[in-house]
Amino acid sequence: MRQCKQEHSPALNNTKKIRMLKKVGLFSFFEASTLKELCENCTEVLVDPEEILIQEGSTDNTMYLILSGELVVYKGIKNIAVLGPGAFLGEMSLIESKPRSATIKALTQALLMEIDETNFNKYLACESKALVAMVKTLSSRIRSDLDLISNDMQRLNIFVHDMNNFLTLLDLGMVYLQDLMEDFGDSRGQKSNEKIEKMCKLFNGCREGLKELIAKSLQQAKHGDAIYHKDKSMILPLIHETIQELQRHDNLRGKRVNVKPSGRIPSAFFNRIDIKRVLQNLLINAGYVTREDGTIDILVKKYQGNIIVSIIDEGCGIPESIRPFLFKYPITTKKDGNGLGLLSCKEIVEKNHQGKFWFDSKKDQGTAFHFLIPIKESPASQQ
Repeated sequence: MRQCKQEHSPALNNTKKIRMLKKVGLFSFFEASTLKELCENCTEVLVDPEEILIQEGSTDNTMYLILSGELVVYKGIKNIAVLGPGAFLGEMSLIESKPRSATIKALTQALLMEIDETNFNKYLACESKALVAMVKTLSSRIRSDLDLISNDMQRLNIFVHDMNNFLTLLDLGMVYLQDLMEDFGDSRGQKSNEKIEKMCKLFNGCREGLKELIAKSLQQAKHGDAIYHKDKSMILPLIHETIQELQRHDNLRGKRVNVKPSGRIPSAFFNRIDIKRVLQNLLINAGYVTREDGTIDILVKKYQGNIIVSIIDEGCGIPESIRPFLFKYPITTKKDGNGLGLLSCKEIVEKNHQGKFWFDSKKDQGTAFHFLIPIKESPASQQ
């Protein structure tokens, strides 16, 4: 809900407001007497710079007309539009009776005319010309949003496309390493040969993972539904492999990672690269909040036809204020983070594997992230 100041003595007299309303398509066809009545029945609201007028998710149903100043509309962390005098906003809450879809705050001090549900129904909802004017504005906003999305997608696709070129460097590195393995092929170079073999395996895993992610990104750009591949695999070796690959990561260096399987863990149908992405994200996050000599536990168990993996840290817990938004928006506490890791995990587990992704957290005691994947592949996921 907004915390704004209502002006008891209007900053604009009715003559100036009527003159402004006449220039706004939504009110241009009204008689001056009707606009005068509207102005007298509506309240003026003053908001200061950086003050929130509308909070995303709130359920208040009021629309506003900007008389002076500028406001910014944003969703999550992305700015959508800047609105100035003559623009109206918030009308969808009156039309749909649904929670606010975006947050709006003042860039400068702004004076607004507040139109509540009673006045909306009396002057606008019953007037076809007003409804047409609102539809035109909504259409313009949709076009603008689509342009923004299209431009963002194009830049992202170019970026992903060019990433593909760097894979050739890995291919060349593999050739050099294979040549080096031949040079150390005698008994005296056995230890070096083993290290190079590990390096080759690591390079291969990196290359294959990047190739698959890039292919998926480019397929998404074409708006096509690629076949999602799952193979029957063992998850414990994948967990150990992921830990080994990340042991030199800044967030995990000097920290112990204990894998604790409960009983026999059977094989299951999953996409190895994507489940590795889940493990990578959760381990890196856990390492970030764990002290230098701390411990991260990975519990693995079979439960009613599923495998459950829990990654438990010794951090300070997730603040209560951000928990409701953790799987909805890109939220991060890391200086170099982008908040996309948990969103990626949730999509991989729940959308691609028909599983479940959740967490438990206690203040000053740490957090456990859990994911569940079915052991057997469901018929729906095979299509």
